Amino acid sequence: MKNIVVALTILSLGLMVLTGCQSMYVTSAKVYLQQNDLDNATEQLQLGLKDNPKDAEAHFLLGKIYAQRKMYPEMLTEFDTALSLNKKYEGEIESTKEKHFRNLYNNAVEQFNGDKLDKAAESLRTALVIEPNDLEGWALLGKTYIRQKKSDDALAALEKTVSLDPEFKMIDERILLMELYYNNERYEEALNSAQEIMRHDPNNEEAIKVAAFCCNALGQTEKALEYYENILKDQPDNPDLIFNLGLLYESMERYDDAIAQFERAHELNPEDLEAILHHAQLCLEKTGDYLGAIECYKAALKISQDNPSILNNLGVAQIRAGNELEDQSLIDEGTATLKRAEELKAKNP
Repeated sequence: MKNIVVALTILSLGLMVLTGCQSMYVTSAKVYLQQNDLDNATEQLQLGLKDNPKDAEAHFLLGKIYAQRKMYPEMLTEFDTALSLNKKYEGEIESTKEKHFRNLYNNAVEQFNGDKLDKAAESLRTALVIEPNDLEGWALLGKTYIRQKKSDDALAALEKTVSLDPEFKMIDERILLMELYYNNERYEEALNSAQEIMRHDPNNEEAIKVAAFCCNALGQTEKALEYYENILKDQPDNPDLIFNLGLLYESMERYDDAIAQFERAHELNPEDLEAILHHAQLCLEKTGDYLGAIECYKAALKISQDNPSILNNLGVAQIRAGNELEDQSLIDEGTATLKRAEELKAKNP
């Protein structure tokens, strides 16, 4: 009998070596995990780690429990510790992190599309705790903050996106960042962003426009015009570029030049309501060409019928023209137009 006992003892020791000397705490925790008893499993693993803080499997299993409980910072701490002790869990750790990140990201996409922006931002922030260098996550977070009108947060998220994009894949996000810089009057940074975009896409119209406007804001007027003149040599009939040049002239208070560009843009694209309205507004408020304004607003109404805002401005132009020309019929017409605008506003407040 003694020989049998000794043999069994030796066999038992051999099995302990083969199983990596799994502690009784880990063994108990696994039983509890099979029963989905996370509380007792956690307790057993924590007791085991007090006894042996270098037990990689205990750290790994505890990380998985924290993942189930959505305690992601704690999950990452345990996973990192497990990996520092034993690389055998690397594949399963990465799989677990990817699964939880992807669930959060997909939820955020649904929430973003459903205009549940607070929830989308929260989901993305949590997802980025798990995968702090995920390009798509930062990009969507930046767009979410833009829709929430959180400019500083959007800037930080998009700056992070750009920093993670050395291959220049996220062109739309770079444009958004450039526009945010410009809208926040950070002209040097906006200009640098625009120039970087143009190095990869020389004909990017949005970048050209922002670069020109930044140069103008920074007092580099000739450089601003140079951007448009150069690109228009290759695309002389591009209505969008011509319209943007008109905007630049408008910002420079070169109103006659601006009007010429808006007229040209309208000729090339008769449905360009913006070009007509900018032309009309300059005639009404800057050059005093009230008859020209009337003509433009009537053209705009052919595109946007019964638009109360356009009708209101048309009425103002008609009355001003009537007063200037001492033409009572124009004044009466303008009064009737204003009344019509008010009626339409009342119907659609």
